[in-house]
Amino acid sequence: MRQLSSWLGRLSVVVLSMIVAAGCSTSGRTAAARTVVRVNERDFRLTVAPSHVRAGNVRLAVRNRGPDTHEVVVVRSRSRLPLRRDGLTVDEEALSAVTAAAVDGTGPGSVQEVRVHLAPGRYELFCNMAGHFMAGMHAELVVD
Repeated sequence: MRQLSSWLGRLSVVVLSMIVAAGCSTSGRTAAARTVVRVNERDFRLTVAPSHVRAGNVRLAVRNRGPDTHEVVVVRSRSRLPLRRDGLTVDEEALSAVTAAAVDGTGPGSVQEVRVHLAPGRYELFCNMAGHFMAGMHAELVVD
């Protein structure tokens, strides 16, 4: 009887360990696949929700809620984004090494999605249409 009880105790520990391990590995993959950041564009405002996400695969859902065409560029944050000579737009060429994603020209009422793998750090999302960045169309995303 003691042997049977001991064997059942060890079996339950093994089974429980397998269930916990399977649950952890599945939830990690599911959480990464379900990370969605909603980016809303309005004249002249850009909002990001949530503003903090875990590192890994992220889906950006960009919705243009304004009457004008907008774009979104995602770059690893620097203390200050460099401007072109016009003083109205960000110098995207100077940021090519730290650009994580870009969504070109979303028209009024449209939604576009882009999938991107983000490492831990701070990211700046901005619209680089003439004058839009300077008018306030930028937001920060923190990746832990």
